[in-house]
Amino acid sequence: MVQKSKFIKNMWLKFFAALLIICFLSLTHLPGYATDKPNAYVTSQNNGRILEPVYQFLSFKPITILLNDPHGITCGPGGLLYVAETYEGRIVRFTQEGQYKEEVVVDEPGSGFSGKPLNLTFGPGGNLFFITPDNGIWLLEDGDPRKNPEKLIKGSYFDQDEKPHALAFLKTGDYSKNLIVSVLTDKPYEGYVIRIPAPDYNQVRPFITSYYIEEMGNKIKKKLKLPVALAVNKIGEVFLGDYDKRGSHVLRYAPDGSFIDVFVEKINRPLDLKFSASGNLYATMGALNKSETSAGGIKVFDRDGGQQMFIPRSNLWGVALCES
Repeated sequence: MVQKSKFIKNMWLKFFAALLIICFLSLTHLPGYATDKPNAYVTSQNNGRILEPVYQFLSFKPITILLNDPHGITCGPGGLLYVAETYEGRIVRFTQEGQYKEEVVVDEPGSGFSGKPLNLTFGPGGNLFFITPDNGIWLLEDGDPRKNPEKLIKGSYFDQDEKPHALAFLKTGDYSKNLIVSVLTDKPYEGYVIRIPAPDYNQVRPFITSYYIEEMGNKIKKKLKLPVALAVNKIGEVFLGDYDKRGSHVLRYAPDGSFIDVFVEKINRPLDLKFSASGNLYATMGALNKSETSAGGIKVFDRDGGQQMFIPRSNLWGVALCES
């Protein structure tokens, strides 16, 4: 009788163990759960931390580094994280565990650089490109702190009320390896995207200024408002986060800049966009200016624009994805 009781108990334990495994596998394929999990890192402005999403618990954990006003972030050579520490006027780099802090670019006498870096990315040749809204676009060869940054677009191309903001690189078609940069304007907010041809990156060409929506069966042309986020997927399509208090969108364009569709409608103020190797789109959301109050967080969308995951968190800015 005792042996029979133990046998039944063991059977029940195995049954519940199998049931838990089935439930877990089912959950990881539900909308709201990220099925691809690159090493993702986001910048948090309110406490100067770099946060790593914990997908299973829909939360974040901080890595050890502490910064002053971090904004843009990108994954560079050797898996090092490069972060624009805007208030300090510098770019720093460190490991994914928060160790080995080093200044890469710093606004100081003799550095050949002045400005407050905001967003940054590595180009096709391994060079680091970054934006300073008040002092233009810069290149640092190999992202090497021993070298001096070079300012691109010589002269004063941008008007006083225009500020370069986000940047990305085209990957396919006639414009492959060209740099694209979004430009924000003061009111009435009529931002646009320019194309800067490779390999010298010192000429400007128009690229994107508008998109289309459908209203009552009619196709209506809309001007961009505040194009704060740019990303390019592996087939060369351009994705643009247009920030608007009346309704922000993620817009999709062909590699030549022609409009395709509204990829994500009514997203809450996108700030940064990055694609994973599997084609999922990671988007941070929040307030463009610290004086604003807005709910935020990070969302993951699949290749059809369906939401896979949302982790709420206020005061996020940039997102970096590190994948081998």
